[in-house]
Amino acid sequence: MKSRTQPYAEYTLSSDAPLRLEDAAGRVVENLSGVTWITAYGQNTDFILRPGQCFVVPNDGLALVEAIGSSRIRIAAPAAQSWSQRVLREGQARLAVSMTRLRQGLQPAACGDFPA
Repeated sequence: MKSRTQPYAEYTLSSDAPLRLEDAAGRVVENLSGVTWITAYGQNTDFILRPGQCFVVPNDGLALVEAIGSSRIRIAAPAAQSWSQRVLREGQARLAVSMTRLRQGLQPAACGDFPA
């Protein structure tokens, strides 16, 4: 049985010139050299990759990939997923967005809001 290799692309990055990744859920960003900084939609922190480290894009929101100095990265296509896995991933992403919006809409009640 032949093994199927995943397609990938390599990029050389520099400071102040981020690479925009959209609709890239499941893609793997591998740092080949230098230091890479990743900001991904819906994540509470940014990610720093050093050579040999990888990051899996968590959702289809915008992810910005930028070098600190200069770096070289490889972005691999996600592994093939079944229909049910794609539906589950999309549902989880929508639920996360809904919960964030709900949390932002909840405000603590002021003391004067309650009858004495």
